[in-house]
Amino acid sequence: MQSLLVTDKCEADMAAIDEKRLKVLFLSDAIVSRNGVGAYYADLVDHLTDSIGHAELLSPGVYPEDFAHDWTFPLPGDATQRLYLPKVGRIWQRIKVMDPDVVVIPTPGPYGLTGFAIARYLGIPLCSGYHTQYDKLTDIYWTSVFSGFSRFSMKLLNRLLFKSSAVVIGNSREMIEAARADGAQNVEVIGTPIARSFLAPPYAPLSSKLSSVCYAGRLASEKNLAAVFEAAERLSHIRFTIAGDGPLRDEAAFKAETTPNIEYVGWVSREGVKTVIDRSQMLLLPSHVEAFGTIALEAMARRRLVLVSGSCGILNWPNLASGVYAIEDDESLADAISRVSKKSFSERLEKAETGRQAAASFNHQTLRQWLDLFVAIASAARQ
Repeated sequence: MQSLLVTDKCEADMAAIDEKRLKVLFLSDAIVSRNGVGAYYADLVDHLTDSIGHAELLSPGVYPEDFAHDWTFPLPGDATQRLYLPKVGRIWQRIKVMDPDVVVIPTPGPYGLTGFAIARYLGIPLCSGYHTQYDKLTDIYWTSVFSGFSRFSMKLLNRLLFKSSAVVIGNSREMIEAARADGAQNVEVIGTPIARSFLAPPYAPLSSKLSSVCYAGRLASEKNLAAVFEAAERLSHIRFTIAGDGPLRDEAAFKAETTPNIEYVGWVSREGVKTVIDRSQMLLLPSHVEAFGTIALEAMARRRLVLVSGSCGILNWPNLASGVYAIEDDESLADAISRVSKKSFSERLEKAETGRQAAASFNHQTLRQWLDLFVAIASAARQ
């Protein structure tokens, strides 16, 4: 893997870069805390404030007086999500005033492309994030003709961003391989940060009986909510809590009305997500498509049991994989829940603690990787 983190070219200059004075600007189209990407960069910026001169996120919802109030429209295929068109003049002004050492573009939408164009014009080095497998999502939501057009368009945008970026980051091997396929040359696998509040004790105690589970996230086809509903019907002795919003929210609400052991709490804040996790013994993530699975990492940090599908990117990280249970290829979600419930209480306690320790270590490692990457990019630009 070609890397910026360890290169002879930058090694001498890295010593001259004081990371405490670094200024990094992030421009993301993901609304803060509304999905995994939004949570990722909000949490990262929060942690970076302790380590560098200035870290700032520009995305919809960051400030009360938003950069994107003028124009907004629903995302094709999912009216519960929207794209926001930023006020270019205000973005330009903020970049000029801040004069960042690095600009990070996590999304190829209006915010990301605006930041990309301005940074290129001003000669500011770029870093791109690749967090969403758009080609798989277009196949789920759109017709074959529109899906093909959308996939082609996303590839063009990704190539545009990747060609001009000093490095492209992803949080799983699959995402890195997909980035390479879209033209990325310099790539890095970097983990996912965890919000401070999820890392902090106290942790709710686990019960000797597995009597409650939860799902928290987007209510969408790629998340395999059907498996959650089916498991609830089969395992009537277990309480299923579902939190989130998305195209399947009406179905989730209907299932809660007609299935006694399902509770649907709707969309909740990040602090609300923590409460939902703490009230449950195990988090479920049976997704068909899951680049990483931030919610699983957050549940591990809360010392909960975690059950994920084999397609979840978190399994690509051996230390994290040791702290979760995986749904086997030949079993349903309900069967997997039953299998875990039959394990001894001591074994489940050990798994939860292994997951908590792995999550905390992973968070520290992720922040160190980002800091080293920023220093390397700034050093190369200085040369």
